[in-house]
Amino acid sequence: MRPFLSIISALLVFAPVTAHAKLTLAKGARTRYSVVISPEASPAVKHLAGEFVNDLKQMCGANFPIVTGAASGHEIFIGPSDAMSAAFPEVNLQELPEEGFVIRSQGQNLALAGHDDRGTLYAVYTFLEEHLGARWYAPDATVLPTRHTIVISSLNEKQSPAFAYRDTDEHIVFTSAEWDAHLKLNGESVPDDPDYGGINRLFNGAENFYQLVPPSKYFAAHPEYYSLINGKRKDAGDSQLDLSNPNVFRIVTDQLVAEARQDPKLLTLGFSPNDAGDGSCQCDLCKASDARFGAPSGTLLAFVNRLAADVQAQLPGRKIWVETLAYQYTEKPPTPGTISPASNVLICLAPIHMDFGHPIAGDPENNAAKENLLQWDKVAPGHLQIWHYVTNFANYLQPFPDWDELGADMNYFHEHGVSGIFCEGDYNSEGEMMAMRTWVMAHLLWNPEQNVWKLVQEFSNGYYGAAGRPIYQYLRLLHDQILLPNVHLYIGDPPNASYLSAAVLKKANQLFDTAQDAVKNDPEIENRVQEARMGIRYVELMQNRPSAKSSETEKAAFHKALNSFAADLERFHIDYTSEGGSAANWLARMNQ
Repeated sequence: MRPFLSIISALLVFAPVTAHAKLTLAKGARTRYSVVISPEASPAVKHLAGEFVNDLKQMCGANFPIVTGAASGHEIFIGPSDAMSAAFPEVNLQELPEEGFVIRSQGQNLALAGHDDRGTLYAVYTFLEEHLGARWYAPDATVLPTRHTIVISSLNEKQSPAFAYRDTDEHIVFTSAEWDAHLKLNGESVPDDPDYGGINRLFNGAENFYQLVPPSKYFAAHPEYYSLINGKRKDAGDSQLDLSNPNVFRIVTDQLVAEARQDPKLLTLGFSPNDAGDGSCQCDLCKASDARFGAPSGTLLAFVNRLAADVQAQLPGRKIWVETLAYQYTEKPPTPGTISPASNVLICLAPIHMDFGHPIAGDPENNAAKENLLQWDKVAPGHLQIWHYVTNFANYLQPFPDWDELGADMNYFHEHGVSGIFCEGDYNSEGEMMAMRTWVMAHLLWNPEQNVWKLVQEFSNGYYGAAGRPIYQYLRLLHDQILLPNVHLYIGDPPNASYLSAAVLKKANQLFDTAQDAVKNDPEIENRVQEARMGIRYVELMQNRPSAKSSETEKAAFHKALNSFAADLERFHIDYTSEGGSAANWLARMNQ
């Protein structure tokens, strides 16, 4: 596999762990250790040190003082400092990739430090998770195991992320900067909180042709700015821009430069077609360009390369990237060798028509998506990101058993030149098993070589406690249906999809009954189980909506179940049942 460009490099590295001397960090609520940070430590590192000693206090009862500079006794160094360099002269943090870190002991001292602030955060969180057993299952579900004594073996570890950009785009991450940081998520969906090292801005998936060149402003006087389709200029439906028109280029450039000047933090500008299945311009110049590059994506990329150069020239002294989508009619790549992205251009491949129940390289349904990925890897090595889909957009609450696909494809994407992943989920409101899905995806985005089902099982047991076993069995039940012949999983499947048969729903309800019974004396865990059950309840309501032939008894039973479900939608803060479809509107339709 080729190395990526340095600014978006992300190589996963694991150094061997040696086990010689033991370090006793605390015993009997006492410690000989101080936590050392630099006198010039950033706000993120200062905040991290405070969080670290508070976590240790909860675990073992010991008070770990925070000091700047060397301290007498044993030391835990957090982040770079002169004192850490003196104690660990062989550690060069700047040689690490961005967000990379070391966890290393030397004698009785310990260093937890990264290439940058986020790397240092991840060093501390990884140490707490992998060596002390801490878990952050959800924003309101932290596990800090208590112990009389904290003893660790000598350590010599080095890690860096498989993907430089890691974003799950789930509603749960939007206001949870602390939890997101513990999960090592860093994308645009994460709140930009300086206490947690900020975010990675190397992504912009805007579908914005008409936002930048609005037909309401230009079409009447300049229809030539828009796609020529079947001999007519169009400004609606499957229509885009005429990328051969020099005035379109001027307008787009001016708009993006203004956008960048308005936001000094903006690193990546977006320029991508409207969200439509086609609309590629058929004028002679565009058709000739498409033929020269082998696909409309080549015409788009040529435009974006010029755009990126022009924008960068107007913003000297400031690095600016431009990203475009390989999506719908631009998903097919240009012929390798005909064009490549400029040094400040990113491509985001969005294979929306995949079967998400099966790996991209393991099912004939996904052959086209796989070939597009392999060809884009040749066209844009080091400049390629993925827009992935992890929910049913027509039915947010409908179970979406894509675990096998996630586990296999995260690794496949990493092996084939992908530097960042944006996983689009149910971003409108809380949704189907959202905490679990986010937690599992975040772990795979950092290290895709992990076993997805071990992650699912760990979360099931950790988050659902005594109900973990039947919850896990429920997830395996759905998984087994996806493995049956001719069963697929798409992002718009109806609630009567073949993997949700009456027999499957019956078994699922039995498992949830067992789960709820196991935690009936624990209201907090029981509430989590009830929330997880919302997906099956939603499907049952959708499958059993009364018809004109239904009896009054059947209608009454249905509306009783619907009213109970409506109350739980509010209780669990589920405001949308589909993309763009509010829960209130859905309830109104179901009550008709």
